[in-house]
Amino acid sequence: MTPNEHELMTNFLKLLMNFLQSNELEDNALINHHDYKSLEKKFDASIGKKGVAEDELLSSVQSYMQYCVRTSHPQFLGTLRGSYTIASLVGEFLADITNTSMSTYEGSPVATLIENKLIKKMADIVGFTDGDGIFVTGGTQANLIAVLSARNRLDPNIKKTGLRQQHDLVLFVSDQAHYSFTSAANVLGLGVQSIVRIVSDPLGRMDTEALELAIQTAIRENKTPFFIGATAGTTVLGAFDPIEDIANIASKYNLWLHVDGAYGGSAVLSNRHNSLLAGCELANSFSWDAHKMMGVPVPCSVILTKNSGVLYDACTTIDVQETPSYVYHNVGANSFDLGEKSLQGTRKADVLKLWFAWKYYGDDGYENRLNHVVELAQYAEQRIEMTPSLELVFPRQFVNLCFRYKPKAGENADQLNIRVQKRLMQKGQAYINYTDVKGVTVLLLNVVNPLVGEEDIDYLLDRVIEIGQEQDELDMC
Repeated sequence: MTPNEHELMTNFLKLLMNFLQSNELEDNALINHHDYKSLEKKFDASIGKKGVAEDELLSSVQSYMQYCVRTSHPQFLGTLRGSYTIASLVGEFLADITNTSMSTYEGSPVATLIENKLIKKMADIVGFTDGDGIFVTGGTQANLIAVLSARNRLDPNIKKTGLRQQHDLVLFVSDQAHYSFTSAANVLGLGVQSIVRIVSDPLGRMDTEALELAIQTAIRENKTPFFIGATAGTTVLGAFDPIEDIANIASKYNLWLHVDGAYGGSAVLSNRHNSLLAGCELANSFSWDAHKMMGVPVPCSVILTKNSGVLYDACTTIDVQETPSYVYHNVGANSFDLGEKSLQGTRKADVLKLWFAWKYYGDDGYENRLNHVVELAQYAEQRIEMTPSLELVFPRQFVNLCFRYKPKAGENADQLNIRVQKRLMQKGQAYINYTDVKGVTVLLLNVVNPLVGEEDIDYLLDRVIEIGQEQDELDMC
């Protein structure tokens, strides 16, 4: 490191520490909000032919911090992830500074050991006693690998020969399932039309009678059912599909059962709430995003399988006898090279941020954090139900709350609530989202940050009421 680089790094770390310790935005705002055209004028994103001096580079850092969304803010409540922990940042920084790749044991020995130990721990918690797994780029890739593994079990030759017309594969997910299954069907060459979306009940849980009927229909049409994707914590309603009932159906028809626990999978950490995932040990695979409810920077996700060897069989294309590898030299059961069972080549040691956080908090600490956010969600639910101008549109099932402001002029409720959300962002007061659920526009409040308190929930709901009344009066003028 040169003297200039040392000074740059020192000053950069000072800026980071200041960002973590204080909020320099006016009124402790969540964001200094600008539309795209306005931001384009304020933030210089250009790159010149010549480089810039260290002070100008640091000025860009300060400017970035000035206009970014502060995801650690207590009013960052509109997504399925909460604030990161400092312990997890230790792992993030260490992974970046050491800059190793998880392809081989030789290239990343300690991180390989840590990943194997943590995968075993997570698989055991889910109930996969002979389980396996690997860290991936997110829940989308985890679900992709689950579908790939199911396809490989059905016909291992597809990996070599590709799909042929004799394969008319069908996979089943609920109408509330994550869009990543559409991506998986596209990437794997199955076609989006191979997905059968099963109707959900009023709470957003998969209807198992409709599922079995859909499977029987596909069989009568000479199609090949091979995969069921159950959701543990849907993105909007926070619904948990009845895994045990779905597992019985999967067993009856010999279908691969995957549990998409990207969001709600962390409920297994709580003895008080793990019943939401009853039957998950009966699944063939399980996806879990630590960056959602475990306070870890994105991305940090795993795909777990019930049986060892599944990922190697499905993912590897390595044959050193046929084509000698310049990376892998000890392919097979005796190898500790994690890249052999991964779809990625160079892969960052994302495991470190989760391992350091879990090392710091322990099992009890994570259970307490999970229980706390559920208690906060219950508090928010009570506040909404006790406030005449607010409406809880769907019952709370986990930590998601679908609610809205009730205007005096009821016919404009959908558009008014959209304006409420946008005004909250424009003012930098809070980050919540909105969506349409079963024909109704709702505001989305996701209580996943354990650093949030009841006073933060009160502040948000008070601002919703305040802005709702302002917009309501404008409509009545």
